[in-house]
Amino acid sequence: MPFFTIDHVRIALDYTTTHTHPALLSFLALAAAGGVESADDSLTVEGGATAEGALQRRHFMIDGGPEDNPYFKVFGPHEGKSRWRRGDYPGKSLQRQRQDRKNVFHQSTSNKKNWSFTPGFKSVVLSAPATVVGEIPVRSGMVACWLYREREIESIREALDLFKAEFRLADLDLVPNVFDDIVPPELTAIPLANQRIIPGELLRLLQDFEPPATSTAPAKDGLAITTPVVVEAEEAVGNWSIPIEDLDDLCGLEGLQEPARRAVAALVSGMHVVFTGPPGTGKTSLAECLVRKAGFPTWTVPATDQWTTFETIGGYFPVPPEAGDGDRLDFFPGAVVDAIEKGRCLIVDEINRADIDKAFGELFTLLTGNTVTLPYSRRSKAGKLRRVRLQVGAAASDEEFDVIPVPDWWRMIGAMNDADKASLKRLSMAFVRRFAFVPIDLPTPDIYERIIRRAAGETRCVRDSIRTMEDLINVLISLLGRPDTGIAGIGLRLGPSFAKSAIRQADAEWITDPGRPLQVVLGSAIELHVMPQFQGRSDLHEQFVDILTPLMPDMIDDLRLHLAVWTGYVG
Repeated sequence: MPFFTIDHVRIALDYTTTHTHPALLSFLALAAAGGVESADDSLTVEGGATAEGALQRRHFMIDGGPEDNPYFKVFGPHEGKSRWRRGDYPGKSLQRQRQDRKNVFHQSTSNKKNWSFTPGFKSVVLSAPATVVGEIPVRSGMVACWLYREREIESIREALDLFKAEFRLADLDLVPNVFDDIVPPELTAIPLANQRIIPGELLRLLQDFEPPATSTAPAKDGLAITTPVVVEAEEAVGNWSIPIEDLDDLCGLEGLQEPARRAVAALVSGMHVVFTGPPGTGKTSLAECLVRKAGFPTWTVPATDQWTTFETIGGYFPVPPEAGDGDRLDFFPGAVVDAIEKGRCLIVDEINRADIDKAFGELFTLLTGNTVTLPYSRRSKAGKLRRVRLQVGAAASDEEFDVIPVPDWWRMIGAMNDADKASLKRLSMAFVRRFAFVPIDLPTPDIYERIIRRAAGETRCVRDSIRTMEDLINVLISLLGRPDTGIAGIGLRLGPSFAKSAIRQADAEWITDPGRPLQVVLGSAIELHVMPQFQGRSDLHEQFVDILTPLMPDMIDDLRLHLAVWTGYVG
């Protein structure tokens, strides 16, 4: 279905801001509420501020507008004041306009909330239109374009007919003398669009209809104090739509093309992503690779079980004062807020180690794509404390808030070790709903072996012919790279990064002492890089000892004792 475009709305506002009167809003509100031409109090309807407020909420509230001044005045000139209006605008300025036009608006004597049109009101409008609705006939198509700017319409004629029906113009005999029934040719000259106007586009357009100078007069009668400006994130420096051919080379990672494709699709769709899988499978490395290929800056932080909202959102922290004695407290951004403010995607390693509900708190709202106001205030350069707001999409500035625009491309990508069953149980559904979970399994045996052999081939020992690594390679393939034997065979799956760490350890030891026995070097690598993964796994203690015994028979007693430190096994 088609929609009005920003060019349509610009033409409509050019008209409404110069050829209509502010009291037109009160006139339309009473008509929409069912107001009739009568001085009989029994025929009055609830109108006035109630009807005007309802009309403003339906058609004049703008996404991203100032929180305290959410309505945009489109009828009449700006008169040097901001067009953004507070919620009490109907009860102040518009009420006075109604009271000053008793020959048009009749207020019930028994119920002050009820109104009707004064008998003979049409004659008043026709004789002095500039004081009530503006120039007549009012161009209905222009007003309809503003009112139905977000609505699907078949044609501009349909929008005009909707306008006449919603405001009962025919019932009140206001067509064609007060309101015309002509589709504006200026609007029909512009094709309708296939999608709605982007909120940021509309905010930028409305800025053009604001007065050039900021008013310093105090707020009164529902008027905004200042003219807001549009606050929005800078344009994207990258693009999540990574060409599929660019995913063939994943920064040296092998066997991860499928999870990469799934993750890219999720990121393009606007989701945040968590990679899940055994430790050492390249989850964090893949996240960093995809962000680089998309062209966005990134920042990687490790989560801990001590995380609270102070680490993610931020909190108050003592800062040196610019003048005077003693420190003062000010808001210090946490990892998420800091990454957003600095325009960096955030990668969180071992995200499930954190107590999610305790650590993310108010960020659940942000992660669903909604603006969130944080329970903290930060000092401006002028020293004024303002509430911190994470603003999704463009918004009008508000002097009461320290607005941090959230780029539409900003994403958080987590890496989660699925071997940590205890922490997985702590994931709340509120967290799970906000992420796409992409599994990364162990590489196939042939890819695993290729990764090990390539890592060994890049060592100094091999390059400088200090020592061959073939024996170590075969042990690591058997120990880590086969799904049904070795460590994986007893239920603990470890990715290739552990094999690469063992190779680097062996390389360093053999460079120093080429004659160092394989059994000793292997024992060192196992103790330093593999044993910690058995933490708390007393159920696997004896099985792992059985695996290690034929590989390092002379060291097995020491290895058994050292392994027990991690497993907690008592035998």
